[in-house]
Amino acid sequence: MKTNDYLLLTATGAYSFLFYQQTAGLNFLIFTIVFLGVLLFRNKNLLKEKKWCWSAAMCLVSAACVFVHSSALSVIANVFSLLLVSALSFNVVTSSLFSLLFSFFSVASSVVFMIIDLIARTQTQPENTESKRGYKIFATFIVLFLSLLFFVMYKNANPLFAENTKWINLDFISMRWIVFTIGGFILLYGLFYHRAISPITNWENKLSVSNKLAAVNADVKQYETERFAGLLLFVLLNLMLLVLNIGDVQTLYLNGGLPKGVTHSDFVHNGVGIIILSIVFATSLIMFLFRKEFTDIKNNKALNAFVYLWIIQNIIMLSSTAFRNQIYIHDYNFTYKRIGVYVWLALAAIGLMIMFWKIYQQRSNWYLIRTNVAVWFTVLTLSSCVNWDKLITTYNISNKRLADVDFYYLFSLSDTNIPELIEVTKHKDFKALNSNIKNYVGASYRDDSYYTSSYSALLTQKIDSYLSNRVSSWKSYDLSDQEVYKSIYSKP
Repeated sequence: MKTNDYLLLTATGAYSFLFYQQTAGLNFLIFTIVFLGVLLFRNKNLLKEKKWCWSAAMCLVSAACVFVHSSALSVIANVFSLLLVSALSFNVVTSSLFSLLFSFFSVASSVVFMIIDLIARTQTQPENTESKRGYKIFATFIVLFLSLLFFVMYKNANPLFAENTKWINLDFISMRWIVFTIGGFILLYGLFYHRAISPITNWENKLSVSNKLAAVNADVKQYETERFAGLLLFVLLNLMLLVLNIGDVQTLYLNGGLPKGVTHSDFVHNGVGIIILSIVFATSLIMFLFRKEFTDIKNNKALNAFVYLWIIQNIIMLSSTAFRNQIYIHDYNFTYKRIGVYVWLALAAIGLMIMFWKIYQQRSNWYLIRTNVAVWFTVLTLSSCVNWDKLITTYNISNKRLADVDFYYLFSLSDTNIPELIEVTKHKDFKALNSNIKNYVGASYRDDSYYTSSYSALLTQKIDSYLSNRVSSWKSYDLSDQEVYKSIYSKP
């Protein structure tokens, strides 16, 4: 057996022990530490690679977030982080985009490559002491596994045998556990025996992060025409953005309100999609115009200046849209959809700044793409540090009258907001709220029986569901769960 095989078995054992019949919590943090540990044991030089250290840090941050509040977002961020760090441990040069794609490919094809590798190992090879010892250890694992399997079958088949061996506690062994463990082995096999698609790797390695100079014998007139058209377009776009931004400043910052006849939805949700789409279109044009460096082309400097101005004006427009979104939240309720608006606006602003840097530093389009993907991944991980369900609940209850809060939406969120929902029952206006909970007009629910329930009934239902699904094992321990559990049984 190779060192990689021992590490694979170690990781599989940790996976089976930590995750079988458990919920997300401390187990994610421990497994992440074990996983990173075995990768470093295999190759200590990874610590010298900044890119690998960055992905490992994202693994630890997301795993710590799972331990703190075990949100779905933190779990997703941790899974993506583990896939990325696995790929980078084999080839740190590969971009984040293709590293993730190769990891998905490795996991999806792990069964096929497992069979291919097994056939290759069984072919006639010169035997030595190390290989013989490895085969003996592997055979020992197989024998132990089969012995446990037959022990469980005999115990279920013969009550007398079960009585005589009841002192041997192997209750955790079941067909479900075996399937779960095998599934974990297959998953980790793909991560420890990583596969890349050679044609894609070779193609990516040829891509440069710096722009190439246009050929000396290039058609100068063609490029001058392109630059003139681009200059004319961005002059017009800047004029339109100037009018748009002046209108926003006048309406939002000076008048402090919405125009008459314009709803919040029209001003925010319907507008954000068009804004992002316009930025994508313009960015595509910039990528075409700046696909190479044309140092001696006419209108080159002027085009650069107007593109810079367009980027700055877009950032101002995105800031105004964020301000409109805040007005929307203030007048209605804080929701995931409105958080999503902030995220899209932030990613668009960061992308524009990367575009600015690409042009200024004469970087290639590939540099723009790979940098944006790395930023998106980092934003995903950092956003998992926030317990959004708790934040939404706290904000809505603290900043609005109870009668105006969309409690149906708050009850639809995860169980982490139970302490805040319990705290509402101590409010002086709770009696009136509980007797006639408002059917919020902005809600998307259409279940009449759900609407007719009182606040107390909905809270009891949420608490009962939480307690029935709660796993009390230390492996599933997380700080948010302890806070929820204490809030339920704390004395009023």
